[in-house]
Amino acid sequence: MSQKDLDEALDVVHRELAKSEHLDAEEVEKLKATISEIKTKLGEEAEESLSERITTSARRFEESHPGLTENLGRVADILQQMGF
Repeated sequence: MSQKDLDEALDVVHRELAKSEHLDAEEVEKLKATISEIKTKLGEEAEESLSERITTSARRFEESHPGLTENLGRVADILQQMGF
């Protein structure tokens, strides 16, 4: 996977967040912060695995927003393959 794949996956997640209703605002803000961190920290070492943080966020939306969860899983997979 490449940086382009990750950027595209993050864009899909961002669009889904923008159109999704009935999401916990606090959880959405945490997820947006994590996405922002991913975009700024690529190439740097993070204290906690970015793929693990995305996976944790995805679990919170698993039942209520399966499409979002699927796309977050894709982001986590790409990050893991890239070593993050």
